Amino acid sequence: ATSGHIEHGEHHPATELRIVLIGGRYNDLHSGKSSAGNFILGQNVFDTSRRTAQSEARQQEVFGRRVTVVDTPGWWWKVPREETPKLDQIEIQNSVHLCPPGPHVFLLVIPIGLHLCQDLKSSLKQHLELFNADVFSHTIVLFNAVDPCSDEVIESIIKRIPDMQRILQQCGNRKHFFNISNREDRDQVKKLLEKIETLITNNGFRHCSVDRSQGETLRKEMRDLTERASKRFDQVQKQRKKLKELIEGSITYPRCLCVSGQLEFGW
Repeated sequence: ATSGHIEHGEHHPATELRIVLIGGRYNDLHSGKSSAGNFILGQNVFDTSRRTAQSEARQQEVFGRRVTVVDTPGWWWKVPREETPKLDQIEIQNSVHLCPPGPHVFLLVIPIGLHLCQDLKSSLKQHLELFNADVFSHTIVLFNAVDPCSDEVIESIIKRIPDMQRILQQCGNRKHFFNISNREDRDQVKKLLEKIETLITNNGFRHCSVDRSQGETLRKEMRDLTERASKRFDQVQKQRKKLKELIEGSITYPRCLCVSGQLEFGW
């Protein structure tokens, strides 16, 4: 896999790495964040059969490092942030509080085959604003290929998309390629972890800054939103039950006249 413009010096493996996976979906094309998380950790710890509704953290030892990966809800690539459900936005924001004291890196997961247009770039920028200002200095773009695909082919695809070039520039041209179809090739994961360690070194060993008080505020917002949603659900259920009782209680036979042994309905 190609390293992008990352300086390689003497390599000292970190003992702990904290990773947050972010990204969106486009029509039926999912970013594959959960699959990427499973690939990194070497175990199927994230459920890939459903959409990720809540941010969740999982931890494993990988190549001698304690690696924490946080999966997050994806947004629709072509949808502005104001149309992303509020609870999803809060869950995305809360992801950085699930790997204290803060993530070393955000992996922006983009599936190969996603054609970026202006809407997608705008949506990405708006959703990354959910995090603090230095998110780009802690981001590596992770291109996810489900079908077998060479690094050269992926490079040629990227070069044909100007907006992708701009996104990469914002992320310091840091990128990595995953061929998810080749899960036996753990060297892909090892190289990614090395790139993350180089990024940490270049950032002066600083993780992305996290406001603890914001975490408490987000948790309260989540509780309030969940409680309101639960109350609305209960109200709907009660209304349905009441309506059912009214309908069942109001069933009466029409006024009828019995003529020659037959029922004749009169309206």
